[in-house]
Amino acid sequence: MKLMHTRLPDFYQKIKDAAIKLRPNTGFEVKGLESFKTAKLASLRVGRVEDEIYEITQDESVKKVEVIIVPYNPETHHTVIIKGIKEDGTCKKAILENMYLSSPTAEYELFDVEEIDDRRSGNRQ
Repeated sequence: MKLMHTRLPDFYQKIKDAAIKLRPNTGFEVKGLESFKTAKLASLRVGRVEDEIYEITQDESVKKVEVIIVPYNPETHHTVIIKGIKEDGTCKKAILENMYLSSPTAEYELFDVEEIDDRRSGNRQ
C-alpha cells in the first residue's frame, strides 16, 4: 500500500522539484489544498503530474508554474490544473489532469473524545 500512495508533504516536494528541475529560479505555487492537513494521493497520478510539470517547464518562456487543485467530486476526485506562466504574467500553456485524493474523515479528529454530540443532519438515532 505504501508504494501505491504518496503522502501530502511528499507530493508538495515532488511537484516543486519537478518545477525547478530544468531551471532552479522557476517560480512555483500550489493552490487548492490549503485546508488539507493530511492526505494521500495515488502515486501513479503524482508521477503523471510531475511529468506534466516538467513538460510545461521545457518551454523557456515559462517563468512560473502554478498547480491548482479544484474539487470535481469533493470527497475524492479533484482536477489538477498545471499552468505555465510567462514573465509578463500571461499563461503560455495549461494541462488538466485528474487526481484521486483521499483524506481522513471527521473521526480522525475525534478518536480520543469522551463524549460526542453529533448534530449533523441524517445522524439522529
